Amino acid sequence: MDEQEAVFMIERIYVKDISFESPNAPLSFVQTEAPTVDVGLNTASTVVEGMEGLTEVTLTVTVKAKAGESTYFAVEVQQSGLFRVQNIPEEHMPALLAVHCPTILFPYAREVVADLVGRGGFQPLHLHPVNFEALYQQAQTQQQNYTTQ
Repeated sequence: MDEQEAVFMIERIYVKDISFESPNAPLSFVQTEAPTVDVGLNTASTVVEGMEGLTEVTLTVTVKAKAGESTYFAVEVQQSGLFRVQNIPEEHMPALLAVHCPTILFPYAREVVADLVGRGGFQPLHLHPVNFEALYQQAQTQQQNYTTQ
């Protein structure tokens, strides 16, 4: 029996959507209270219609810096990648799309966030590395606990 070789390749990495807001500027530049920074991550994947073997994975990074009711800045970056995925066993696809692809995309998104925050007049914000495998395992455990209740 002739097995086809598994293929996983990056075809393209790109910014799909980007947003920066500093609603209280210039007052936020003179605030003495250190802001609280909240970071949110989300991933989504879609098989690209009409392009066999291509899957688009989008990592959305949302960052909000606030002190009390005052928002210093809000950033949202959708960093996407086109990945050629062929002959990968179906049971490996969820981890590939939720762990490996976001791990590839995150450094690009982190760079965009730092650049946007710096260009917004604030000190660049360097996000800590993310262990997407641990997040995936945590989500799997929560889902199993939810379905067994």
